[in-house]
Amino acid sequence: MIDIKHNLTEAFRLLKEVVDETGVNLIDNYSYREFTATEMLRDLLPSIKKTIGRTGDDANALDQNYFHIEQKSGTAKNKTMTMSSFPDMLFDKQSDPIRREYIYKYDGFSLSFFEYYKPYPTAVVFVPKEQVEKLHPVFRQKQAVKIADFERRLNEGKNIGHDPIIISLTEMRQAVGDENLICWLHSERIDSVDFFGKLDRKEVKINQ
Repeated sequence: MIDIKHNLTEAFRLLKEVVDETGVNLIDNYSYREFTATEMLRDLLPSIKKTIGRTGDDANALDQNYFHIEQKSGTAKNKTMTMSSFPDMLFDKQSDPIRREYIYKYDGFSLSFFEYYKPYPTAVVFVPKEQVEKLHPVFRQKQAVKIADFERRLNEGKNIGHDPIIISLTEMRQAVGDENLICWLHSERIDSVDFFGKLDRKEVKINQ
């Protein structure tokens, strides 16, 4: 049987050599992040499946009653993983009422931190379905601010401008609670309170 994880890691090592030689970013679509984050979540959600396409839900786990999983990810050049270096959850096209409403259908969120040229996430934070509704007041508050800004700009005859709402990991922690999040670090499940303690104490070294 093919060792997918070994081969994928080796492929990215070779890709970095080409990038260093040409100076050209050869990855114009970061869908590999969703794929590998999905693999990380499989020990929690055995039936999880990456959905195909650039629109709609990112994954589902039907046997565990997850129908609309949204996956966010990002990277940073820092040498230490911190709260501020962790990626945000960004929801775009909030000028569209349908897109604004759709974020309330999600029953699971993953937020993944990737180091440069490593195909598997260094850290993943997952909001399980039992805790998702705790994020809804945050969504509503940020959407209200955006809608007011859209109306102001339109009344001034301006374009609505950049229209996403952004939720930081700090805001996620405050809304959901450290103990209610599910975390992975270096491909292993880790107690969530311990994980955030490591971030707060700046103990996790990255991009070495």
